[in-house]
Amino acid sequence: MTFFSKLGETISATSKDVSQKAKDLSGIAKLNFDIRAKEEFVQKQFVEIGKQYFELHKDDEEPLFEEMNLIKEAMEEIDQLKSDIADLKGKKKCPSCGVVIEQDALYCSHCGAKCEFIFEEGKTSTSRKQEAEEVVSEAEEVVNEAEEVVSEAEEVVNEAEEVISEVEEVASEAEVVEETTEA
Repeated sequence: MTFFSKLGETISATSKDVSQKAKDLSGIAKLNFDIRAKEEFVQKQFVEIGKQYFELHKDDEEPLFEEMNLIKEAMEEIDQLKSDIADLKGKKKCPSCGVVIEQDALYCSHCGAKCEFIFEEGKTSTSRKQEAEEVVSEAEEVVNEAEEVVSEAEEVVNEAEEVISEVEEVASEAEVVEETTEA
């Protein structure tokens, strides 16, 4: 009888250990998920603070951070790219309010400002179109890469959810074994 008693005690102790480890693993996975969610929240808040700081100090003569100039340059490039897209669509941006209007419009239909179209020296409409087509092509590549990254991230999230489900399943099975051995 002592053999069976020791065997029962060993099985009971082992099942308790397995059950506890499964609970710990499940808890750790949940906490790691919560940590990532909070880190993403904090990151978004940092971005928002940065946007607000930029808006407050974008016109400073000597910005505190070099990144301010980099942002300004990038925003100018974005405006130029948008203008190129408008050119391809046969439209242009009002120099006063920024609304997209017809290419041959002399006045903005939104603010009434005079809108003369000024060609860059040495650039023909054809070369501007070619440049714009290259930009569009590059933008499509970036979009495709971003979609791939999003897809990969969704796969990682799905795998993590599966692991959590498996851990929770093991934990509940361990609890059943523990209850059975105690009875």
